[in-house]
Amino acid sequence: MRIYAGIDEAGYGPLLGPMTIACTEWSTDEALGKWPDLWKELSSAVCKRPTDHKGRIAIDDSKTLKGAKEAKTHPLRHLERGVLSTLAAMTRPVRDQETELFPLLESNLLKLLGCGPADALPWHKELSTTLLPVATTADELRVAANRLHLAFMESGARMLRNRCTIIEPEELNEFAKVTGSKSAVSELALLRLLCELREKYMDAELCVACDRQSGRTRYLQPLQRAFPEAMIRIHEENDRQSRYQVIDGKQNMFISFETESEQRHLPVALASMTAKYMRELSMRRMNAFFRHVIPGIVPTAGYVEDGRRFLEVIRPHLTALGLEIDRLVRKC
Repeated sequence: MRIYAGIDEAGYGPLLGPMTIACTEWSTDEALGKWPDLWKELSSAVCKRPTDHKGRIAIDDSKTLKGAKEAKTHPLRHLERGVLSTLAAMTRPVRDQETELFPLLESNLLKLLGCGPADALPWHKELSTTLLPVATTADELRVAANRLHLAFMESGARMLRNRCTIIEPEELNEFAKVTGSKSAVSELALLRLLCELREKYMDAELCVACDRQSGRTRYLQPLQRAFPEAMIRIHEENDRQSRYQVIDGKQNMFISFETESEQRHLPVALASMTAKYMRELSMRRMNAFFRHVIPGIVPTAGYVEDGRRFLEVIRPHLTALGLEIDRLVRKC
């Protein structure tokens, strides 16, 4: 068996809201090669285009699929359709056929993605009452999940797991204080995922594609820190991609860091969508919370300039709400 995984993150640059890091794990036939084109193998159900006359599910870079506020359709429509339908297709074989996944509580989505307990920020209390989907319909997701499930059965690939790590500003600040920078936090989260993948799939050949971090081209040193007992072979290091092989006993692990990796690796594209979708849901809850406290406040996506505007409006209310500024604002 070969495991093909993809890792990507969202929310690296904003002032407000969490950084999210997602990883999707797939089982693929060895005949498909180390880095198969899953868009091709699953073409009966998926495509890259957000508009498809065959009604297939769009899986692509989240920046391409997130809609504009002024668009006719909900801006989260394609992200939600891709993330939730693939989760439903993955879990269908082990669920009672009479039990439907949708509607789905946001708290249950966090459990499916292995996000752990919700943060203590007040807007996360809504997790146990907010139902998904918010941008599509349950019926549409069921149809899409059935289509994906059939594609999994007919192809040499199927998704095994989708998981997401959510790092809120307070935790991000603490990590940055210890590691020295935000980029070090991102690197640490990535290396943890790689170590978990290697431990989980010890008996399989493991191929992991990652989006390149901040234009970095050399990853030998961090990989040696992560796998001190393994031999690490450099396959290539150039402006386009950096590829390595981690050799330890019977296991072979291939790791590729690439620019625009979400364009070449479907597992990375879906990770990009998952990370973005989970961050958007978190910001949606935060904006709803402050809209209730301060009627008429204009919502924010959390990026620096608009985040500062939002902070100036909410700052006078924070003490009464029992919120400290350091829990909301990133320092790095």
